[in-house]
This record gives sequence, C-alpha cells and structure tokens, in this order.
Amino acid sequence: MSLVYLGVELKRMGTRAVTLLFCGAMPVVFYFLFGSMQGMDQMSGRGNGNAVLLCFMAFYGACMTAATEAMTIAHERPLGWNRTLRLTPLRPWSYIVVKSGSAVIGALGSVAVLYVVAAIWHQAVMPGWIWLAAVGIALLGALTFAAIGQILCLLLNPDRSTGLLVPVILFCSFLSGVFTLPLSGDFFAVLQQIVPMGGMVNLVLALFGPDAKINDLGGMAVGDWRIWANLTGWIVVGFAVAAWAWRRDTKRQ
Repeated sequence: MSLVYLGVELKRMGTRAVTLLFCGAMPVVFYFLFGSMQGMDQMSGRGNGNAVLLCFMAFYGACMTAATEAMTIAHERPLGWNRTLRLTPLRPWSYIVVKSGSAVIGALGSVAVLYVVAAIWHQAVMPGWIWLAAVGIALLGALTFAAIGQILCLLLNPDRSTGLLVPVILFCSFLSGVFTLPLSGDFFAVLQQIVPMGGMVNLVLALFGPDAKINDLGGMAVGDWRIWANLTGWIVVGFAVAAWAWRRDTKRQ
C-alpha cells in the first residue's frame, strides 16, 4: 500500500514542476550572490569560503524544497483526501514516511541543480568526500523540514500554514547562522544549537575542520553529541508529532 501511494505522490510531483524549479533556483541565486563577495576564495580549514557556502545552500535548498512539497497537504485536506486515506490500510506512520520520501526526492533535485552550477562556476574548493557528505546533510535537513511542513498543514488551516512556511524557514536560517549574521552572545549560542538548522550548520563546519569558523560558530568535532542530538531530535520529534497530527486531523473529520 505504501509503495503504491509513493508512486501516486511521485506522479503528482510532476504537476508542481514550477514550484520545485523555484525552490531549486533560490539557493543558486544566493550562492552567486554571497559567493561573489570579497574574501570567499580564502581557505578555511579543508576548503574555501565558497565551499562552506555551497554546503550551506545545499541543505537550505533541500529544506525549502522538502517543506514546500510537504505543504501539498494544505490543498488535500479541504478535498477530504486525508479522510479517504484513513479508510485504507495506510497507517499514520506510513503516510508520514511516504510524504517525507517524496519530499526528499524533490530535495535531491534541488541539490543536484546547485551542484551542477557549482561545478561549472568552479569556485568551491574542498575534498570530494565533503561534496558527498554535504548531500547526506541536505537529506537530513529535508527529512526534518518535510515533517515540519506536514505539522504546519495538519494543525493549521490552509491559508495560515502556507503563509507561515517561508517565515519559519527564514527564521531558522538566520538564527542557525546559514546567512552568517553576526549574532553573538551566550543566548544566541545556545539558541543556534537548538533551532532545526543549527545542527546542520555545525556539522558542515565540523567537516571542514576546527579552523573553519564563521563569526562565533564552528570548532565542534563531527562526533559532538550536540550536533547529533539536534539532527536526530528534530527528525524523531517531527515525525512523531506529524503522525499524531494526521491521526488527530482524520479523527476530527
């Protein structure tokens, strides 16, 4: 049943090509915009500034794409699609996994577009294994924000949920340090480790070594428990809340 529903979701993804293209173009624009700034070619640990930026934009684009793809629930709920699925053998966890799986596949497209552009521009300098590791980080981010997108759609009405998506992603991006704002102090240091994208930022910087730092960020080891507590915590909690929200929504209908 889950595989059949996944096939349906992948076919429907083709009808949202314009939206997915926009989500894939956003990180490319930011990559060119920030990558053209002075000093981005300087080495920082195992790579240069453009390499760190590329990894940041990879998981930013993946998060944006996955959350947008998950937001299709906002259009399905008024049509009674969730209620129809509730009458099938599909379990809440299966529904969340399928939705997240299709969102991750869409996120892979966003990362692929960015990597092709980066390879042509040829400004990012880093070992090949970091290119691959950054894809893995992007997929973890996609899982997290696929769950967050589903939660927003299942707990709020369609208008509010769709309007709240972009502010939530931007809020997390700025507080986690994706756009490298000079947020300093103990309060922001703790907050950076809590917000969803914080673990991704710290893991990317850890891949480039202890010398790779942006403002007050960086210096953690790849195996630091704070990084993995952030990444796994948001995925587990996000999936659990999303499954509960779907069960609650279908019961209310």
